[in-house]
Amino acid sequence: MATVEAHHKCSANVELLLGRRVRYQKHKPGRHLSLDRMPQGFFQIESVHRFGSRVVLNDGAVTMESAPTVMERGGRIALLLATGEELYFYVE
Repeated sequence: MATVEAHHKCSANVELLLGRRVRYQKHKPGRHLSLDRMPQGFFQIESVHRFGSRVVLNDGAVTMESAPTVMERGGRIALLLATGEELYFYVE
C-alpha cells in the first residue's frame, strides 16, 4: 500500500515535460503506445497535445492512447500508462 501512496504523491501530469531535454531510455511495449518517430539522442519536448484521451508529444513522435502518470526521480522520467505500458526518458 505504501508504494501506491508514494506513486500518487510523486506523480505529475504530462505537461511537466514541456521544454525538457530528454533521451529515450526504454519502454514496455503495448498497443496503446506508439514510438514511430522517436528521435535518436537528446531532444526537447516542444509540444504536448491532447485529443480527447489521446496524448501526442512533439507532433507525433510519441502517441499515447490515454494520459500517463508522470514520475521523475534520479534524472529519469517515467510515463506510466493505465494499460501497463511504460516509457522511460533520461533527463539532460
